Amino acid sequence: MDRRDFMKLAGAAGLMLAAPPVSAQTEPEATDFYDGLFYVFVGGSGGWDPTSHCDPKGFLREDEDNPMNRSYAAADIGNVGNIPFAPVGYYPEFVQKHYEKMLVLNGVDTQTNGHDSGRRHVGSGKLAEGFPSFGALVAAHYGIGLPMSYVTNGFYDETAGKVAKTRVSNVGVFERIAMPNAVNPGDPERGYHTDDTFRRIQEAQQSRLLAKRGLNKLPKLEQSMGTLHIARSSDNVLGRLLEYLPETQAANGIQRQAQLAIAAYKAGACVSANLSQGGFDTHGNHDANHIPRLSSLWEGVDYVWEEAERQGVADKVVVIVGSDFGRTPGYNGNNGKDHWSVTSMVLMGAGIRGNRVVGGTTQRHALLTVNPQTLALEEGGVRISPGHVHQNLRKLAGLEQTRLNSEFQLDITENLDLFS
Repeated sequence: MDRRDFMKLAGAAGLMLAAPPVSAQTEPEATDFYDGLFYVFVGGSGGWDPTSHCDPKGFLREDEDNPMNRSYAAADIGNVGNIPFAPVGYYPEFVQKHYEKMLVLNGVDTQTNGHDSGRRHVGSGKLAEGFPSFGALVAAHYGIGLPMSYVTNGFYDETAGKVAKTRVSNVGVFERIAMPNAVNPGDPERGYHTDDTFRRIQEAQQSRLLAKRGLNKLPKLEQSMGTLHIARSSDNVLGRLLEYLPETQAANGIQRQAQLAIAAYKAGACVSANLSQGGFDTHGNHDANHIPRLSSLWEGVDYVWEEAERQGVADKVVVIVGSDFGRTPGYNGNNGKDHWSVTSMVLMGAGIRGNRVVGGTTQRHALLTVNPQTLALEEGGVRISPGHVHQNLRKLAGLEQTRLNSEFQLDITENLDLFS
């Protein structure tokens, strides 16, 4: 019994294949291959400093008392197209390569300087605890029946029980999961069982699982059995994923995470992914510690696009880049910067008009408000919040009329058309 036949039988029996039905007024059918848009959230954990990359504020003069930044002068701020950049680290090179698809949102109000609440707000669009991340929502809607619908490496990845997380960062371990009958993944011809015997084992496992699911009436057990089914029945899909993995594993953390996530999407097994990097909570020696971390993050995002191009899927990728919050204007006594609620986000890809900056801040990094219709800076206008960003992401993903959207409503009263 192959996976598709099992799904048909399960559907005829009225059973769910993964998490409980969560999506639209008309529920999407379970699928074993996804080829819609691929949503990638890249999170910088710890609270990044936008003034050191996408919202540049250099020192105004050499003898300035506690300037916004000591590593570059305001006169040295660069610009490509409509995108300004701080002239430090890897970010200038990133902008040169990608400015045409970049939407930079400056002056984003996270309303917090707490790490957990900041990541939650930026990752889900809401400060309330237990609210699912955007990646979880879109995977729950489109990924019923997929073995790796939501691949996550951290930052904020709460699912509210709507979808299973997949955490696999070690490709070697993944190869063993994907080829359970192989004694050595490097030698797939040598198995613990013959092909016929292994197929009979799988058929027996799935038949027994189907029978038990028919008897079970408890939702949590039903969900667990559905997850077990996907884990056992996804050999072909995971085998395809291995075909798309690069031969060499990347050294950079985000790059390594991206290799697996994009291969999973290419194989039709994944809807969304969280990639993450820590080290941004630089309360001491800010410039020496923070700028290299920013360089590593933007090198990772650059690789996402390079790998998506190599795999032929770049036109279907949406990338969201953000962090817990921003960092304070000026430096503390340890030459570091502390927590600041004003931050930036960068969005790129399918359905997002690029080469734009929306929102802004003062020289001392206080947020400025925008006109809700034109998005031009305007005194007394709207404060851009992560909720506005997620409102647009849900619209882009086609989630507006779903039960998920109704169940997890955003606290947004203004409609800011950020992406077009």
